[in-house]
Amino acid sequence: MKAARRSIPEGNAMIIRIFRARLKAGMRSAYERLCCEVSLPTIRAQSGCLATQIGTPRAGQPEDFVVVSLWSDVESLRAFAGEQWQQAIIVPGEADLLEQVRVEHYDETYRSLVHLWRAQAGVVKRREVTAMAAPLTDAQWQAIRRVLPAQQGRGRPRADDRRTLDGILYVLRNGCRWQDIPPAYGDPVTCWRRFVRWESDGTWEHIWRTLLAVMDPAARLAWALAFMDSKHVPTKQRRTLGKRLSAAVAP
Repeated sequence: MKAARRSIPEGNAMIIRIFRARLKAGMRSAYERLCCEVSLPTIRAQSGCLATQIGTPRAGQPEDFVVVSLWSDVESLRAFAGEQWQQAIIVPGEADLLEQVRVEHYDETYRSLVHLWRAQAGVVKRREVTAMAAPLTDAQWQAIRRVLPAQQGRGRPRADDRRTLDGILYVLRNGCRWQDIPPAYGDPVTCWRRFVRWESDGTWEHIWRTLLAVMDPAARLAWALAFMDSKHVPTKQRRTLGKRLSAAVAP
C-alpha cells in the first residue's frame, strides 16, 4: 500500500513515528531482542532522533508490539529512512516473527501527516529479500578495496577480490552453506578461505566498518543483524565478532 502524502509541516515541527507490529505467538522476546540489539541503537544514533521507547504490552494482547520515536523534523526522519520514510524499515528476519505491521506519523499537535501504512508479513518478506539481495555497488567497492591487503608473491592469478567478497556477503546475508554459493561468485572454497584469512588478520573488521560508513542508516540497520547472527561463519570468535559488530552499528 502506498502512503498518500498530506500536508507536511514546514520548519522545525517535531514528528512522532509510531511503529506497531502484530507478532506471531510466542515471538515477543525474540522480536524485543532484535529491537534492543539492532534497531533502537541505530535509530538513537541518528542525528535528529530525540527519543525512542518500546511500548508496555497491553493486558491480554502480548503479541502487540509498539515502538515510538520522536524526531526533530521530517527531514531528519527522511535522512534516516529515505524517501519511503512513511513505510517500515526492513530488518533481516523480521518477517519471520510478525504477522502484520503498520506505521503512523503525527506532528507535535498529533495531527496525522500521511495515511496509515500497513503490510502483511509476506510483503515485508519480499521487501527484506530485495534489500538483502543486491551485490556491492561501485561506490562501496571503491571504498572497500582501499582496506584490503596488498597482493603478494607470484604464481597462480589471484581470484578477483570483488567477486570473492560478494560471495562472502552472499553467505552472510542468506545464511546458506559455503558450498551453495552461486557460480557467479567463483569458487566456494576460495570465498571461505579468504573470509577465514581476513577474519584472522583483522581485515574483515576494516571491511565491515568501511561498508557501514558508505551505507545510509537504513541500510546499516538492514545489514547489522545478518552479520551478527551468521552462525555459519567459520570462526571460533563468533561471539566476540558479534559484539564488535554490534558496537559498530552506530555511525
